[in-house]
Amino acid sequence: MKKLLLLLIPFILTGCASVEYNLNINKDLTVNEEVNISATKDYFNIFYMDLPITIVSEAYHNEYINNTLKQNNYNYELRRNNYPYPSVFVSKKYNLLNDYSNNTIFNGQVFENIFVAEDNNNITLKTENFISYAPDDGDGSIHKFSVSDLSINIKIPFKVIHNNADKYDEKTNTYTWIVNEKTKDKVIDITFDKTKIYIYNLTLYISITIFVILIGVLIYIIIRFRRKNLIMNRL
Repeated sequence: MKKLLLLLIPFILTGCASVEYNLNINKDLTVNEEVNISATKDYFNIFYMDLPITIVSEAYHNEYINNTLKQNNYNYELRRNNYPYPSVFVSKKYNLLNDYSNNTIFNGQVFENIFVAEDNNNITLKTENFISYAPDDGDGSIHKFSVSDLSINIKIPFKVIHNNADKYDEKTNTYTWIVNEKTKDKVIDITFDKTKIYIYNLTLYISITIFVILIGVLIYIIIRFRRKNLIMNRL
């Protein structure tokens, strides 16, 4: 509950939040950065009970937060969706990974640095110097907040060569790192080959392809055999 995130939580005055940070790398190597920030159930039940929408809306319109995000070309909106409580959605698109690492305003909050390196076809995204905070670092101001759970998800359309993720979704090729009050010395380190497209369950895909080809060949043979028989019968 003690990771300090400047600007990541634009609507919680005190207490806890859950943050889902999504980085989607596209096939053309453009990048979509999406951050969904929601208050935890305990926060609303303990502090504001039946008034979450009013409290969130008031803090959401904070001038400092709005100006900073607008100056950095971020989209910023309040959402209800399927979440039990209102959440804030922040997003931005980048033309290149280097553009992302150099310009994301979230750099320097959980990690002191995010950098991208390219070696021939291999691209590495890596962080360094995890920022750890003591339990009493949050001062309750609108510019500083504590996070109870932070999930960092990186979705890649290419074959990953190396990673140190905490979780992996094979179906979507998404790698996840978890940050919470127990986290120490966290590093994100992932390398992918930009020339090799990832295919979910490649063995199954190949098997299905071979099966379809065999069925096609079998149908062709049957059709040829019937035509030959028809010709023979006419003679």
